[in-house]
Amino acid sequence: MGEALIEMAKDLVMAMIRSNQISPDDMQKELQRTYSSLLALQSREAGGEASGDGASSVVDWRKSIKKHSVACLVCGDTFKQLSARHLSMHDLDPKSYRQRFGIPMSQPLSAKATTAKRREVVRTTRPWEKAPTYVKSQEQDATPEPEPQPAAAPKRAGRKKAAARA
Repeated sequence: MGEALIEMAKDLVMAMIRSNQISPDDMQKELQRTYSSLLALQSREAGGEASGDGASSVVDWRKSIKKHSVACLVCGDTFKQLSARHLSMHDLDPKSYRQRFGIPMSQPLSAKATTAKRREVVRTTRPWEKAPTYVKSQEQDATPEPEPQPAAAPKRAGRKKAAARA
């Protein structure tokens, strides 16, 4: 049965390489990781932990984001936010982490309380108002444009001269 798992892991990794999800240089590490995952799934099934619908193999990322912590779905450690530095330890960046676990790009990788606090800070400090382009546009808006002068009526020099002569 172990050989069947190795073949499955090899096929999965080759498919990932063909679809450019991983580079061929990462094949060895990904093969080991995939084999370990398949072995763990097999042992869960043998132990009766897996449900019949196969839903246990899908990780629900929503459960990893709690009010005061967020759990890394790779290693299980908890943080206030998943930093790019931590994800780099798993050879991931925030984008690839989100893709790997099906997390929307708009979802912050931080605890709910941390995200709420950041939103409040942004609302109160209004950092966009300090941006040079915003300041410049506000100065331009504040400078009153000269009102257009009504077109002056053409002078009738001939009549005034005629009136003056008379």
